[in-house]
Amino acid sequence: MPSSQPNNQTEQLDKLKSLLACESLHVVAKKGGGNSVVLCVEADANKWAVKSYPPYAPLQRDRLAAELMVYQFLNQHQIPAVPQLKTFSETDRWLVIDWIDGNVPEQYSASDVEQCVQFIRSIHQLNSLPAAKALPLAAEACLSLTILLNQIKQRLARLQSLPEKHADLNAFLENEFSVVLEKCEQRAMNGFLANKIKPDGELSKDKRSLIPADFGFHNSIRDVAGKLYFFDFDYFGWDDPVKLLADILWHPKMQLTSEQKQQFINGVADVYSSDPKFLTRFYYTWPLFGLRWALILLNEFIPAFWQNRQHAGTYDDLAQNQAETQMMQLQRAKAMLKIVQEIECPYETV
Repeated sequence: MPSSQPNNQTEQLDKLKSLLACESLHVVAKKGGGNSVVLCVEADANKWAVKSYPPYAPLQRDRLAAELMVYQFLNQHQIPAVPQLKTFSETDRWLVIDWIDGNVPEQYSASDVEQCVQFIRSIHQLNSLPAAKALPLAAEACLSLTILLNQIKQRLARLQSLPEKHADLNAFLENEFSVVLEKCEQRAMNGFLANKIKPDGELSKDKRSLIPADFGFHNSIRDVAGKLYFFDFDYFGWDDPVKLLADILWHPKMQLTSEQKQQFINGVADVYSSDPKFLTRFYYTWPLFGLRWALILLNEFIPAFWQNRQHAGTYDDLAQNQAETQMMQLQRAKAMLKIVQEIECPYETV
């Protein structure tokens, strides 16, 4: 069970029984993600997903509070394809939602992509609601080119200043990554200025949108009827929707064909068609988001992130120790950097 929860499993189950007001309860399954643990529990013949969050750390985003607010908002406005919130416990760091019987999609069809686009559209249509205005920015919102570049450089600096030195990591960051970053930064700056977009000007509020950040098939379940349900809204909030599109295409767990990428680009661009510069910003920032993802893959080198992985039980194989995991992630980051260098933006023209 999660290290932040009671060591006594019986005590934990008793707390869950009280929270769910049920007579009988048992754990059916347990799954670890990147930062949290999800239990499938059966309570009086009903199945619930219990998401367990790591302890809240000051100055960091409170994942439980953020996701609770989103489920309440989406459920209130009857957004389809979202599990219903059952209850929560701030003390025990639990969120309880409907358990959806099904599987995470491993292969995707055009229909699956269309369901994703329609879900994005349904959220975009909530932007004008008074309750929407109270929602926060998305985690690490990228409202200008300067903000995006600063985020990349801050991640880079954090990795370069780790107290424990990693020769292979530092060589990659200095000799390979930084060279590509400089080229991509210049390309983006030139493109923004040529299209009369201020690199340091934050996107106007009428062009921002609520977005389900960290969105994709990796955070969905397909039920037996083929319907997709989406979850994991820790990072949800207001942002430039260009970041949403770029993250969908770059996410390491989104293994998309060229046709599926183009379908996502066409569909998401249609959702935000009222913004004439949407695809222009996407074209020039696309490689930068790839670089950002290459650094995200290196989070396992950062002690605080490794602790979250341990909480979530991300790595079940005891032989897969921290050093081995770090080297695996470094190779993945190198592969992503190669893609940034070799593959043109899927959107060919501006």
